[in-house]
Amino acid sequence: MSGIAGWIDRERDLRSEGLAASQLVAALVARGRHGEGLWLSPRAILGQRTDAVWVGTAQPAVIEQNGQAMVAAVCDGYLHNADDLWAAAGAGSCAGGPPSVAEVVLHAYLRWGHEAVERMEGNFAFAVWDARTDELLLGRDRVGIKPLSYALLPHGVVFASEVAALAAHPLVTPEIDDNGLCALVTQLRSPGRGALRGVYEVPAGGTVRFTRDREIHRRYWTLEARPHTLGREDTLKQIRELLVDAISRDLRGLDPAVLLSGGLDSSALTGLIASNSGKPPRTFTVMFGDTAAAVPDRPFAEEVVQMWGCEHHEVAVRPQELSDPVLLSSVLAAKDHPSPFGDKNITPFIFSRRVAERVPVVLSGEAADAIFSGLSGATDGVREPSMFPWIARARGFGMEYGIGTGLFDEALLRSVDVAGYLDRLYREAKAEVPQLAGTAAVDRVAREVDYLHVTRLLEQTVYHSERLGAAAGLQIRFPIADHRLVSYLYNVPWQLKRFDGREKSLLRAIAKDLVPPSVLTRAKVPYPITYDAHYKASLVTRLRMLLDDSTAPVRPLIDLRRATEVIENHRLLDRGGWLGRADVEMVLQLDSWLRRLRVRVNL
Repeated sequence: MSGIAGWIDRERDLRSEGLAASQLVAALVARGRHGEGLWLSPRAILGQRTDAVWVGTAQPAVIEQNGQAMVAAVCDGYLHNADDLWAAAGAGSCAGGPPSVAEVVLHAYLRWGHEAVERMEGNFAFAVWDARTDELLLGRDRVGIKPLSYALLPHGVVFASEVAALAAHPLVTPEIDDNGLCALVTQLRSPGRGALRGVYEVPAGGTVRFTRDREIHRRYWTLEARPHTLGREDTLKQIRELLVDAISRDLRGLDPAVLLSGGLDSSALTGLIASNSGKPPRTFTVMFGDTAAAVPDRPFAEEVVQMWGCEHHEVAVRPQELSDPVLLSSVLAAKDHPSPFGDKNITPFIFSRRVAERVPVVLSGEAADAIFSGLSGATDGVREPSMFPWIARARGFGMEYGIGTGLFDEALLRSVDVAGYLDRLYREAKAEVPQLAGTAAVDRVAREVDYLHVTRLLEQTVYHSERLGAAAGLQIRFPIADHRLVSYLYNVPWQLKRFDGREKSLLRAIAKDLVPPSVLTRAKVPYPITYDAHYKASLVTRLRMLLDDSTAPVRPLIDLRRATEVIENHRLLDRGGWLGRADVEMVLQLDSWLRRLRVRVNL
């Protein structure tokens, strides 16, 4: 894992801005703490940071002609077809060993120009500076696993894997307006938009090209509606083949390792690896304290391990660690945005850090809920939803604007029109949904809901885990999020996706010979969270300290009366299981984020 950044300026000579360039790259430390590379030219700076295992790939790739740089590139991520691309681009032999990913991207660009991205397979974010044409090309993988944001400058652009790096640039003023606050509170943004004013994201499956006088956006991949004519057995065969191929591509040259929760998704992944590679993967399961008794997944994970003979590791997370201020700061830096998920962020960060002590790369079963229609409320008969399904579910618990919004000032939320913001984003997303003419109502609605989950919710699952893993020094790969599998399942009719009346029917059918029967029939449970009394007490203490600090930047945004009620009545933290805690977590994280990035609130 790594982070990339760069600065294009068409007025100043950037060769004299080495200090600012070094600060920009240093701000990527959450994605790489060891190797650092920096390349400066008159109009462009490219930089990269990587972690220990990937230090050799930190240097930007540069091709010169007659002593002058023609093109340069940086890339975060990996390419499944790097060897094929290298050969097809006619790059020849590479001195000093196999080429870095950035070198492959660079030669692909020289061969095919900005269309080279269409030939890239894997999870990546890259930047190519072409000194011959004075152009910058930014690109991102199809599903959007790897992050990449940018901000326009008076005479150029600055880009980075981390929004925090952009905010630290001397020509960028970090600020949130009404739309930015809505984005932060709801955890939703339009594709291509950031929470900070003037900060944008390269959309998943897209490129952004900056010429001397234009900004050109192009989508090279998106979900498409296609007819599906296969029956159940042929559909299952096709899905299994796609899964096996995605896994083999992610594991090429690696010893297999899996984050095994004991749920259907990671258990099926473990079984597919063991049955197809002939070598059971190493497996890792999280537990709290010195035993795993508090984790309901443990017995199921143990059955999977016994079934395949895996080398298994139980990784302990001590409840008191979840309140460590240093860890809390590290997790916020890793996420790059505040969220209401608290120990659902902290626990996987600690878990990933300890897994990284044993292996550099692991596979995760995440994305299955969105891809295999496994999320509750995916469709209600044939009734078309009127809001994002996860927001609608939150409203069922009394949270009008989503999880973690309960302590914000209601008058403020009405003033910035969070309800209108959600409605606008929902209608925008709905208008994008590709459909086939003559599709049955239930399939039309199901396809719409699947599209919303894949294009708007994966950011809170896969993207979330990728960032936490990268900051912990662990590269997490997500074979179920392979774009070919995503495309295929998008067009499978609803009746097939839930042919047995349960969620994830197709994955369950594929896994019937891969996992113990208990895993096939078990109820879905959320990622392990702690109900430790000390952790809840620490939340109350931190909230009290925030309310006592008149300079806290989040203070004007919250309902002080409701926040005080939580301090006086700790049972409110257990509202809806963990949802009361989410309200406190969001306020605390937002305050820390505003401080860390020195964000100006301009509503």
